[in-house]
Amino acid sequence: MEVKTNFDLAIEKFLNNIESLRSTLPVVLTQIKTQREQSSTEYQKFLYDKCEYRETEGHYWISPENHRNWVKLKKEVTNSELASGIVNRSFLISLVSQFDTYIGDLMRCVFEIKPDFLDNSQRQLSFSELQTFEEIKDARDYIIEKEIEAVLRESHSEQFKWFESKLKMKLREGLESWPAFIETTQRRNLFVHNDGKVSSQYLNVCKQHKVKIKSTLKTGNQLHSNQKYFEQAFNCLFEIGLKLNQVLRRKLNPDDIESADKSFLNLTFELIVNEQLSLAKELFDFAHKYIKDISKKDFELRIQLNRAQTYKWLGDNEKCVEIIKEHDWSAFNDLFKLASQVLIDDFDNAILTMKSIGNDSNTMNKAFYRDWPIFKEFRKTEKFKEAYTEIYGDEGEIIEENKTT
Repeated sequence: MEVKTNFDLAIEKFLNNIESLRSTLPVVLTQIKTQREQSSTEYQKFLYDKCEYRETEGHYWISPENHRNWVKLKKEVTNSELASGIVNRSFLISLVSQFDTYIGDLMRCVFEIKPDFLDNSQRQLSFSELQTFEEIKDARDYIIEKEIEAVLRESHSEQFKWFESKLKMKLREGLESWPAFIETTQRRNLFVHNDGKVSSQYLNVCKQHKVKIKSTLKTGNQLHSNQKYFEQAFNCLFEIGLKLNQVLRRKLNPDDIESADKSFLNLTFELIVNEQLSLAKELFDFAHKYIKDISKKDFELRIQLNRAQTYKWLGDNEKCVEIIKEHDWSAFNDLFKLASQVLIDDFDNAILTMKSIGNDSNTMNKAFYRDWPIFKEFRKTEKFKEAYTEIYGDEGEIIEENKTT
């Protein structure tokens, strides 16, 4: 079994946690909506059945014996209306909290590889504190935790400065999502500390980091969160979290580029499968521009193919073809050749390659044809179905799969 690095564990935990929030939010909001509609229906029925509408006065008259029920039903309506806003806020707060935890995990990864970074730490231990530790390692771990706690108390901008100072590199330069990241974290602070009302600090920090906000926004204005905003924040933190993981591990552990490559491939492929294509495109473009050292040619080609199909499924077929034509795929094995032909809709040659591969499970198998997004349009063609039946003799498996797409 492949042993995962601490960088792998950190990014997987972070992404699993924020993805759980993303998948749960619409479920919770749907339940609240149902409850709100039910409460509203019961309230309206109560007014119609138990109260008298006085048209001249423009309101309902409630008898003393029904007043208590009216208060109860009215409160249920109000509570259900408030719940939606509170839940949206809470999920955004939790999203940023998960990122904070992730930053702490990344700092531990850094200290694990570079324990000498502690040499410049200003943390001091008293003699009485030293006596509580059985080994030097325990004292070191204690100082690391104190260092992490101190950094996490700083702003998110200062947290990135900490990494930049340790690694002697610029992490925010060219990071287009940085203003959105700052606005998200600042909005979270407003929800936690100021009931979501705009403060002068929020305006100043946003201005400092070139965040585009409405010119009419003033202190005291109320900010909110909804599903659309949460999705934008999720994408932003996912993107920055994965990019930071890749940069740190490649810088600090250049002898283990392969594990970084595998992590990037696995995580971005899942985005394609889940049709989170805009996020996948951003990450593949980042890799194309900044990741120059790839451990294996196989990984490099897979990243290129996945980048190309991401553009294709986003509707930019011209860019897809441009990416494919950066390589002479005839020089590589049949698997890569087939994938490249399918992506540029060269289905006639793809069929020839498909038949050349045959039922060689070392190169290709039925699951690849069935599950890989790269073949999703190719699978729908009659030519593919005929070739698949010729090779495997069980066309029905693919036809059934096509009926559900």
